[in-house]
Amino acid sequence: MAFRRSIPQEELRANLTAEQLAEHATTYQPSRGGHFKKPEKPVPGTPQASNKD
Repeated sequence: MAFRRSIPQEELRANLTAEQLAEHATTYQPSRGGHFKKPEKPVPGTPQASNKD
């Protein structure tokens, strides 16, 4: 039996749950030249994380 060099993206995507698909969703942003994740928008009432150590 021969080994495959690559696996089609459609085959990998078919094995993901709906939750995993939503987690890794991207949008096309022509100004940046490709597909990127949507930036996280702040939610009112959520405290901001501080980076103070």
